[in-house]
Amino acid sequence: MDLLTSNVFEDQLNGARILRKFATNENFSDTTLQKVGIATSVMARLVEMLNWKEVEEEEIRQSAAEILLKLAGPRHKAPQVAGIPGLMESISSLLLDSRDSAAASDGIPMTMMDFQLEPCDLLEFVNLGLRILKKLSRDHGSCGKIGSTRGLLPKIFNFTYADERLLKGERTTPTQILTVKRSLQVLKMLASTGGTTGKQLRKEISKVVFIISNIRGMLQHGEKYLMLQFLGIKILHSLALEENGRELIGCTGNVIKELFNIYLKQEVPAGPEHLNRVKVAAGEALSMLTLASTRLEDRVLRLSAARILRNLCTYSGGGFFYQLRDVVAAAQIVLKEITTEDKKLQEVMVGLAAQVFKFMASQESSAVFERVGIQEAELARMLVQILKFHQYPLVTCPNMRRYVVELAICLMRDKDKNIQHFKDLGMEKELEHVIQTTSQLESFDTFSDSVGLSQHSTPIHSLVKTAMELLAGKEVAVENHHISSTSYARYQP
Repeated sequence: MDLLTSNVFEDQLNGARILRKFATNENFSDTTLQKVGIATSVMARLVEMLNWKEVEEEEIRQSAAEILLKLAGPRHKAPQVAGIPGLMESISSLLLDSRDSAAASDGIPMTMMDFQLEPCDLLEFVNLGLRILKKLSRDHGSCGKIGSTRGLLPKIFNFTYADERLLKGERTTPTQILTVKRSLQVLKMLASTGGTTGKQLRKEISKVVFIISNIRGMLQHGEKYLMLQFLGIKILHSLALEENGRELIGCTGNVIKELFNIYLKQEVPAGPEHLNRVKVAAGEALSMLTLASTRLEDRVLRLSAARILRNLCTYSGGGFFYQLRDVVAAAQIVLKEITTEDKKLQEVMVGLAAQVFKFMASQESSAVFERVGIQEAELARMLVQILKFHQYPLVTCPNMRRYVVELAICLMRDKDKNIQHFKDLGMEKELEHVIQTTSQLESFDTFSDSVGLSQHSTPIHSLVKTAMELLAGKEVAVENHHISSTSYARYQP
């Protein structure tokens, strides 16, 4: 360690080589790192060496980075390492891109292709920097320091840029993809940080112009690299925790469309087990993005999103139970939207609610009602009022009565007390009126002009019969994908 703090270059080089060998050797690593950790002068010199950029100093710089990486390895050591003065700024120097600082200030994101023009492999230093940041990001306090270090976040963002050439090109190297992956991993950890630190980090990340479009590129062209898509989607999900993040994502063209494309995708070369993980993430992000934002004013988007989620639940079958359970995350928003005066939006939300409740156990649905601040009796009253208003099916919302009956069935199956609520509200009378006024208009899910398409598998009179039997206290068979209270625990994510 004395060699490392020497002012003679040869001593510094030899000291760095020896210390790296001991720090990375399984037999001596723990003892070596313990001694380095309490040697303030050595720690300071290692951090200083990260900034050395002369060609002859590259080996010293690399050795210092590898030693610091080992020091940051244990989770409980991360705060100590992050507290070294100047560390974050020095890590930032490892992420310096292929252009000089003046050129880099143009704001144009670089691509991994740019590194193929370099005489030396700068990605080696970039990856070391990203690996150190990844280790440090496991600590809440370190995340705050990363976010507050001037210029560090934009450098991390630069390495998330992967265009179609990189994602589909034959010249792409594993190191290039690994660099993109590590930058996304760091951002994912930062974006998912809790507390006020997390809110501030998500705010800072959302400010970066290119981050959402970078992720969109991965969704569009990254089918060969499902892990990149997964990480990108998880970042979107975390950013969507904040209102401004949801608005930004919703206003960036084709992001939601690409999420739907992934969620609906059937086959990929990597195999279904990899795709399912990405599909689950896409479903979670969609539930948050398409339904949670009050500032996304595109009514058509909200209608389409709810309709697609409902159709996924209705027609995907039991084989996709685990993925489809992600729609439960939208339950609170859906319940609130049912109160809207927009009849078309109300129709779609009632239909989606009927599907969402099939994926919830009794205790889970009770928790949702409590969080929203709506009593189940209030929802029952609302549904009866909707049937009273819709004495006949309307062309503008032909499935309103069907969806109301479906949701009423779910509520009655969920709790016996809901049966009594509907009895007290006169539901039986309204159901009898539905039977008397049923129209072919209510037999189809979608229409092309005046032609009905995609006929419902269950006639509305069968749904009404089921509801009447439940009101009469009869046992009625439950759909296969409905969760019972006893099996609920098995399906917790």
